[in-house]
Amino acid sequence: MSKPNRTTFIALLVLDNAIRKLQSDGPLKPPEHGVRLALAYLYSITLSKNCDPFDTLWLTLLGRDHQPPNFRVTWAGTQFARICHDIGVPRDINLTAALAKGRATPTQPHRKPEPSTIKPRQSEGPEKPT
Repeated sequence: MSKPNRTTFIALLVLDNAIRKLQSDGPLKPPEHGVRLALAYLYSITLSKNCDPFDTLWLTLLGRDHQPPNFRVTWAGTQFARICHDIGVPRDINLTAALAKGRATPTQPHRKPEPSTIKPRQSEGPEKPT
């Protein structure tokens, strides 16, 4: 197994972003040309020529699979791992870190707002003169 070239990495990044979108927004709405192109490119370089993980991931991303909605993201991640294996790219901490760095919408740690950004509530009704 080897480190992916730039085109392969970008295709994997597109799929990673699609899985994250599935998690946050639900099934994708076709047409998803970027996702389809990424799947087609990765299939073209696959070592096994087994189209099952590619077809299954596509159907899962669209919500057309037989998986319960709360299991779809896990199932999509499983297919992503199968695709990585089939194209000879190790799904390790280095790939995971590189994908996290290249995400379209990076995950932000939860932070409490600073006191200066919290606005006080407006009173209900007009103020009374004193």
